[in-house]
Amino acid sequence: MSDDFSDFETVPFDPASMPTSSLGIAKAVWYRRPWILTSLAVVLIVAISVVVDLPRPTTKAQDVASQNATIKQINGDLAECAFAVNESFHIYNLEVAAKLSASDKAQVPILLTGDETACSFASQPVYDLTNNIQVQDTKAGKHIDRMLSVVEHWITDNALASIKDIQYLFNHHADASTIRHLGYQERQLATVRTQALSDEVLANRVFGLQLDRLKIPSLPHLRGT
Repeated sequence: MSDDFSDFETVPFDPASMPTSSLGIAKAVWYRRPWILTSLAVVLIVAISVVVDLPRPTTKAQDVASQNATIKQINGDLAECAFAVNESFHIYNLEVAAKLSASDKAQVPILLTGDETACSFASQPVYDLTNNIQVQDTKAGKHIDRMLSVVEHWITDNALASIKDIQYLFNHHADASTIRHLGYQERQLATVRTQALSDEVLANRVFGLQLDRLKIPSLPHLRGT
């Protein structure tokens, strides 16, 4: 076979003369390409999400309403334990003063057990107080959030410990160690109450007005402590 290709006609290469593929060779305009469109869609979705999630300024009126709503929740959850510790103090003072009748004494263990439960995590209001209250994070809200923590301590630490001491002393009247501990808890209840009220005062100063008052009780003095 000869390697002489002289018999073949030499035809200049002309791309325009080439037949079009059945699949087509036309290229999409750059901004119509699928990967460009997909990327733009993703960027648009992210941008919308960011705009929606951006923090919006809180007006003074909105902040006041939010903090008052929080205080209302705290007061609602605090009420049961506040009543319970006050009742326990009253029972203790009557017992020390020998003013409880035999029928009264028969009811005391049941009453004190109920009081203990009211200030423990077994109580639904206490659970709500410690888990279900969200304070709006503003300058005033920081004080209200700290007040919430102080109230939690007042209930689950000092009030509960006081009631347990009173339960013990009802059956062990002369236990000096428990009496001293009860006296300490009494002073702590007063101190922690002052702290909680001070936090509310600081929140009031931020607004220049009086928020709803925290209903944390001032308890009667315990005899002999």
